[in-house]
Amino acid sequence: MKFQLSIKIIYLNLVLFISTCSFGQDTIKVVRKNFIESGVLVSSTSQTPFWLRANALGVVPNTGTNFTARAGFYQEYATKNNQVKKYNWGYGLNTVVNINQKGVDFILPEAYVKAKAGIFEIWAGRRQEVIGLSDSSGIGTGPITWSSNAIPMPKIQFLTPNWVSLGFKGFFAAKVSYAHGWFDNGVVENYFLHQKSFYGRIGRPNAKFKFYGGVTHNVQWSGEQTFADGTKTIYSRGLPAYLSVVIPIKNQPWLKGVDVSQYNPNDLQYQFGNHSGSFDLGFEITGKNRRAFIYKQAPYEYLATNSGVTEGEDGLYGVKITNFKNEKVKEFVFEMIYTMNQSRYVSGFYKLLGLPTERWEADDSYFNHGEYTDGFVYKGKTISTPFILPRKDYKGKLPTDYDQLPLLSNLVAFHVGMKGTISPRKIQYQLKASYANHYIKDLNTPSRQLSLGIKTLTPIKLFGGSQLVTDLGFDYGDVYENVLGMSFGVRKSW
Repeated sequence: MKFQLSIKIIYLNLVLFISTCSFGQDTIKVVRKNFIESGVLVSSTSQTPFWLRANALGVVPNTGTNFTARAGFYQEYATKNNQVKKYNWGYGLNTVVNINQKGVDFILPEAYVKAKAGIFEIWAGRRQEVIGLSDSSGIGTGPITWSSNAIPMPKIQFLTPNWVSLGFKGFFAAKVSYAHGWFDNGVVENYFLHQKSFYGRIGRPNAKFKFYGGVTHNVQWSGEQTFADGTKTIYSRGLPAYLSVVIPIKNQPWLKGVDVSQYNPNDLQYQFGNHSGSFDLGFEITGKNRRAFIYKQAPYEYLATNSGVTEGEDGLYGVKITNFKNEKVKEFVFEMIYTMNQSRYVSGFYKLLGLPTERWEADDSYFNHGEYTDGFVYKGKTISTPFILPRKDYKGKLPTDYDQLPLLSNLVAFHVGMKGTISPRKIQYQLKASYANHYIKDLNTPSRQLSLGIKTLTPIKLFGGSQLVTDLGFDYGDVYENVLGMSFGVRKSW
């Protein structure tokens, strides 16, 4: 009996020792997310519907029928005892192959490595991102200056990926980013992107009311251009020019004593590069069953005096409702895009403040530029909101004076988006509906356009559990071809 009791005591002590060791050890977990997908896209005409190709990382071609195969491999930051490790690294790789009557097109929309140390992160490569206060779930139109419409350009970016407390237990918080990127060659070759952003928040993370504000600054700069007669223009480069890009002020003190004859005259007269961006404001209220986020993004062009303020009406207006309990309509977005001011008149808000009415003597023509004449695009697709369209995508005939205007940016658009899950099969859906008046030939006669998109993900048993992906798009109006298109495929994630 004593022997059996001793064995039991030893056994219990051993169990307690092992349990104590187990709980005392650090549990490190590395999360990897992978997927493969294949499908077919068909259209009633040679053009792909707007909401099948817009904000799709530039991987869906504008032309109709094609077969696609995709694969993605990602490693997120490792966690230690359910907390993200202070020093960490990860990667992402997303590959796309499109096959159609034109041949085989291999696209690499994402290929990056990232590392973090405390609150800071640095990454290099191509990476999907949206910048600005707006819907980030994919059912909205995307931020007005930096959406996911184009293939991500190669960048090196330093940032704080999460909100960083500035005091009072997180009542004040901020996010910042600073980046250098490379555009593809067009009319101007070998030119760069400078980009930075600052966003602030008032209100603790779990507060009922939170206020947001921020600014983004994007610059196309440097490069070289060869003209038809063989002459070449080299746009400004070097440290003094870079400082003028980063700090866009007049009468730059760092140019004193510098031989400015080496710089392009236009850069010296106006500003080094093509500056654009947005001023953002947002307000969030969280209740028991839902959250509402109201936001406004006002675009600006640097060369217009007080641009972004004198043009206060212009911008993206949005309301997003998130339901915590209603799975059928989990998220709902209503947005309006208005870009009809463009420095043509002083806004009523600006006049109300009694500010000077001086402004630039010409239209801003958002995301167009007299030197970087391809516009604010990458690989032929608009980097900003997809509603600002390249002139080559317009189905009508344009006046000859539009030859130097690559992007058509005068419009008033309304958009509704929603997403949720339909029971009992747990079918996820996304719905997008947009109506826009594009003022393409003049400011009095709109070209009207209706675009619809419906996407569903249906669970199926194939390959041990996959999703049937269907995407339906429809266009009707004066801007794009009237078209009905559909894509369907199978996606496996693990």
